Amino acid sequence: MVIEAMRSYEELPQERNELYKRHYISIPVDLKGFEKNTPMEEISFKGHVDELAGKLEIKFDVVLGSDGFYANQSEFVRIDSAENAGSVLEKQMHASGEDKYVAYINAKSDKITIIDVPDGKSAKINMLVLNSNRPLTAKVFINLGKESKLELFEYHGSASNEQTCSAVIHEIRSGESSNMELNALYNENEKTISIASCKGRAGKGAHIGFNSVYIGASQTRVRNTVEADGDEGRLELSEIIFGSASQKFDVETKIINAAPHTNASLESKAALMGNSFCILKGFAKINKGAEKAKSYVHERGILLDKNARIEGLPDMSVDESDVKATHSSATSPIDPESVFYLMSKGIGESGVKKLMVTGFFANNLAKIRNNLMKVLSMSLINSKLENGAYGMVPKIDIRNIWIGTSDSTETDMFQGHYKYRGTQDG
Repeated sequence: MVIEAMRSYEELPQERNELYKRHYISIPVDLKGFEKNTPMEEISFKGHVDELAGKLEIKFDVVLGSDGFYANQSEFVRIDSAENAGSVLEKQMHASGEDKYVAYINAKSDKITIIDVPDGKSAKINMLVLNSNRPLTAKVFINLGKESKLELFEYHGSASNEQTCSAVIHEIRSGESSNMELNALYNENEKTISIASCKGRAGKGAHIGFNSVYIGASQTRVRNTVEADGDEGRLELSEIIFGSASQKFDVETKIINAAPHTNASLESKAALMGNSFCILKGFAKINKGAEKAKSYVHERGILLDKNARIEGLPDMSVDESDVKATHSSATSPIDPESVFYLMSKGIGESGVKKLMVTGFFANNLAKIRNNLMKVLSMSLINSKLENGAYGMVPKIDIRNIWIGTSDSTETDMFQGHYKYRGTQDG
């Protein structure tokens, strides 16, 4: 399998989708070259984890890192070798032959992270995905039982001082009447190329909420496909992209209605500064037989500087007549008259941009139940508006946000669950 996967990685082009062969961002390096970098020492890696945990004032239930740095303190998670996870891998939805970078992850991942929430159970999990000097390749498989619930918060960061990559696969199998919210915040530094791919299926009456915020990395490449394949399944996908300097984002997301009375929505927002560039490729598909399905793709962009560029490419394929389906895209620069008006009221230019960007992303943030995700995302966006930097965590005020409960007095960064501070309504 490893040999075949590496062959696929070496032979496949960076973009196979005929629809987007002229609309993708090329990654100009061979990822195998990063493997020559000097490994990071364990004590240094843990120091970075400690620093992040301290700034965020949380404890990570699960830590995934480069060079074999893994830790787990959740009863719902197991981290296993590829050899011992054979039964899980047999059901894997990501095939090496379909994508160059999926093939690379399949070839290089020697650990599998399995999140398993049994029937009727509820789980809240905090996960840190932290690359170091070597490439990080990770597989995260999520299995939800009947009427189970999962709230997963992921912070993707960098501890690297050399050029490297962070490449992660997610797979979601959501059982009947289950409910999950996946919150993924990507804030890697400028040394990192970020590669992410997610495939998910929502069963009968199940709900998948998938909130992604892309702020970091020099280049970001995303390929997501989420399907509602059970009657009355619901998909709610939200994407926020905020770029500065010369960052590049290539975000392709596909939502599929595959059963009757399903509801799928994708709302993508991008705001760009400097010379940054973003391609938004939202695609909706309604299969034959998916009567009474609803599908919605909404792409919006604002340009904060004249050299920033956004390409919005929404598309839709409908094979059933009795459905409701819409898709749209619009991009514009910030309105200079609105800026002038607000500045005439005594608000500085930086404050005006903060108001506009906050309002622009407000609807996406409102959909997120996890308050830590909301506050941290907005803090990082405001920090970036001030100085254009990314990859670091600014000091944030989390006195009044919900970060969970804990029945543990352990202080180790790898142990315990969230703590509750202030009020839940904060």
